[in-house]
Amino acid sequence: MTIISELVNDAKFIIQHRRRIMPIQKKLDRQAPKAGDLAPDFTLADSSGTETVTLSQFRGIKPVALVFGSYT
Repeated sequence: MTIISELVNDAKFIIQHRRRIMPIQKKLDRQAPKAGDLAPDFTLADSSGTETVTLSQFRGIKPVALVFGSYT
Protein backbone atom coordinates (compact mmCIF):
# COMPACT_ATOMS: atom_id res chain seq x y z
CA MET A 1 0.00 0.00 0.00
CA THR A 2 1.09 3.51 -0.61
CA ILE A 3 1.14 6.12 2.09
CA ILE A 4 -1.75 7.97 0.42
CA SER A 5 -3.97 4.89 0.37
CA GLU A 6 -3.14 4.19 4.03
CA LEU A 7 -4.08 7.76 4.94
CA VAL A 8 -7.35 7.47 3.02
CA ASN A 9 -8.16 4.18 4.77
CA ASP A 10 -7.34 5.73 8.15
CA ALA A 11 -9.58 8.71 7.39
CA LYS A 12 -12.45 6.40 6.37
CA PHE A 13 -12.04 4.43 9.60
CA ILE A 14 -12.06 7.60 11.71
CA ILE A 15 -15.18 8.92 9.98
CA GLN A 16 -17.03 5.61 10.44
CA HIS A 17 -15.99 5.42 14.08
CA ARG A 18 -17.14 8.98 14.77
CA ARG A 19 -20.50 8.31 13.12
CA ARG A 20 -21.03 5.37 15.49
CA ILE A 21 -19.83 7.23 18.58
CA MET A 22 -21.46 10.66 18.10
CA PRO A 23 -25.03 9.59 19.04
CA ILE A 24 -23.69 8.04 22.24
CA GLN A 25 -21.66 11.15 23.03
CA LYS A 26 -24.65 13.44 22.40
CA LYS A 27 -26.76 11.37 24.81
CA LEU A 28 -24.05 11.59 27.47
CA ASP A 29 -23.67 15.35 26.88
CA ARG A 30 -27.38 15.85 27.60
CA GLN A 31 -26.98 14.03 30.93
CA ALA A 32 -23.87 15.95 32.04
CA PRO A 33 -24.17 18.90 34.43
CA LYS A 34 -24.21 22.27 32.71
CA ALA A 35 -22.17 25.31 33.68
CA GLY A 36 -23.76 26.86 36.76
CA ASP A 37 -25.48 23.63 37.89
CA LEU A 38 -24.80 22.31 41.36
CA ALA A 39 -22.33 19.44 41.34
CA PRO A 40 -23.88 16.04 42.09
CA ASP A 41 -23.34 15.09 45.72
CA PHE A 42 -20.94 12.26 46.50
CA THR A 43 -19.02 10.79 49.42
CA LEU A 44 -15.39 9.66 49.41
CA ALA A 45 -12.89 8.40 51.96
CA ASP A 46 -10.26 10.89 53.06
CA SER A 47 -6.62 10.33 52.14
CA SER A 48 -5.99 8.27 55.28
CA GLY A 49 -9.08 6.14 54.66
CA THR A 50 -10.37 6.63 58.21
CA GLU A 51 -13.14 9.17 57.61
CA THR A 52 -15.58 9.99 54.83
CA VAL A 53 -16.13 13.40 53.31
CA THR A 54 -19.29 14.42 51.49
CA LEU A 55 -19.27 17.24 48.97
CA SER A 56 -22.49 18.77 50.33
CA GLN A 57 -20.77 19.29 53.73
CA PHE A 58 -18.94 22.22 52.14
CA ARG A 59 -21.87 23.78 50.26
CA GLY A 60 -22.20 27.42 51.24
CA ILE A 61 -19.18 27.23 53.54
CA LYS A 62 -16.15 27.35 51.25
CA PRO A 63 -15.21 26.69 47.64
CA VAL A 64 -14.18 23.17 46.68
CA ALA A 65 -11.75 22.32 43.88
CA LEU A 66 -11.88 18.77 42.56
CA VAL A 67 -8.66 17.54 40.99
CA PHE A 68 -8.60 14.13 39.35
CA GLY A 69 -5.23 12.90 38.25
CA SER A 70 -1.94 11.52 39.34
CA TYR A 71 1.04 13.43 40.59
CA THR A 72 4.35 11.67 40.80
